[in-house]
Amino acid sequence: MSHTKLQNIISNFKKLTILLVEDENALRYEIASFLELYYDTVIQASNGDEALRCFNIKGNSSNNRAIPPNSQNCSSHFPDLVISDIRMPLMDGLELASQIRKLSPNTPIIFCTAYTETEYLIKAIELGVAAFVRKPIDTDELLNAISKATLPLLQRREIDGLSDELTASIANQIGNAPAYKYITEQATRVARTSFNILLQGETGTGKSRLASIIHNLSPRRDASFITVQTGTLPFNLAESELFGHLKGAFTGADRNKIGLVEAADKGTIFLDDIESCPKELQAKLLRFVEEKKFTPIGSKSEREVDIRIISATNQNLKDEVLAGRFREDLYYRLADVVISLPPLRETPDAIRTLALQFLQETSNELGCQSPFLDKSACDLLSSMEWNGNIRQLKSVIRRAVLNGGKVISAADISIHIEPTSFKVNSADSSFSTPITTTFTIPPTPPPFPCSMDRLEKWTLEQALNYCEGKRMKTAAMLGMNYYTFRRRLEKHEIEVGEEVINE
Repeated sequence: MSHTKLQNIISNFKKLTILLVEDENALRYEIASFLELYYDTVIQASNGDEALRCFNIKGNSSNNRAIPPNSQNCSSHFPDLVISDIRMPLMDGLELASQIRKLSPNTPIIFCTAYTETEYLIKAIELGVAAFVRKPIDTDELLNAISKATLPLLQRREIDGLSDELTASIANQIGNAPAYKYITEQATRVARTSFNILLQGETGTGKSRLASIIHNLSPRRDASFITVQTGTLPFNLAESELFGHLKGAFTGADRNKIGLVEAADKGTIFLDDIESCPKELQAKLLRFVEEKKFTPIGSKSEREVDIRIISATNQNLKDEVLAGRFREDLYYRLADVVISLPPLRETPDAIRTLALQFLQETSNELGCQSPFLDKSACDLLSSMEWNGNIRQLKSVIRRAVLNGGKVISAADISIHIEPTSFKVNSADSSFSTPITTTFTIPPTPPPFPCSMDRLEKWTLEQALNYCEGKRMKTAAMLGMNYYTFRRRLEKHEIEVGEEVINE
């Protein structure tokens, strides 16, 4: 256990809520006063009936004596640990332990008793009592028993806390839109493991970004994160690039070379565009992925590395397997966990969050204060198809921050958006069905001879019709500055309805 983690657990001991059950008032007050020196909350109860009220249940007795006035309020504190006498009126310690086991099975119980009858001890053991402390109580013995009994509880809380922090961290980096919730949960579960991960999604959906996030949140974060573009590796050099070679292994090998997999030892290797990997190289990858062993070209000795493998593809790799273009055995070794990232057009509620993240990242990189993204800019961003997905959104935001001022408006955004961003059909990959929208077929242009102004007016009118009257979207589609576009509308006396003006 790390020193930091141990410190966290020790500091959490003080935050424990202790329920002390003892029928002798003077002894109860004395023990409670001692425990309050070490723990923030000590609840007192004079019998099992009172104690069960802290677990939101009434005892069987009709005697509803109040909890002593100097004790903590049970209704606002759920006990982390129970210290109880065995022989008590109304409900003894054994019955109390039995009831607590039904209500809160994981709450540890310590018995403090002067009695050592075998029958009592056997029943207590059967109920899973954590420890016995004899009366008169040795305070060191009591504190030691509490520490041992609650350590598993605090360790579970520490792990749960780390998991919550990890989930929040991933959500903050990839967006907290509902569509990303499952992705965040998957990434959280797998980040601290060594499972191989396959990321699937259209080009630009953030696969490399998510791979880097998973690495940075894993125990391997201090080691290398090596990216391999498998689709661009020359086949005749691919094996050497991945596994390295010895001097003289082939013509041109004038020195020893460490391969990318060895450079990633103790860290993560990211195999991007894995679907482009040639069949011959797939065969060599198969053994490496399975055993994490390889042999550099020209070497007779085998080497072994400890790495996590994350792969990415913009195709449905199962379809590639069925088509015979990708080895089935390699697919299953790479895909311990499969995470599919949706295209941005299917997650419009994530656009604003991602835009703000890229806004802050770019501002940090430039060393400037983050500008304000006004409503017109947010509306324009949300209206786009984003065929280039997250990668395109990030590029637009970076350019807008670089060239904009303290406030980024739709006009600042529109000049950095390519007209193709508003294409209606998208068939980037096999992951989603192309989106189609029906438009009214526009009329033919005005007949010649006609002036350039008449042609321009007709073009503006048809573009507005195509974009359903949305001026910002129309300006961006035409590749025009928004304010220039508005001046053209005024010049040609093209009116836009009130409902569009408030777009």
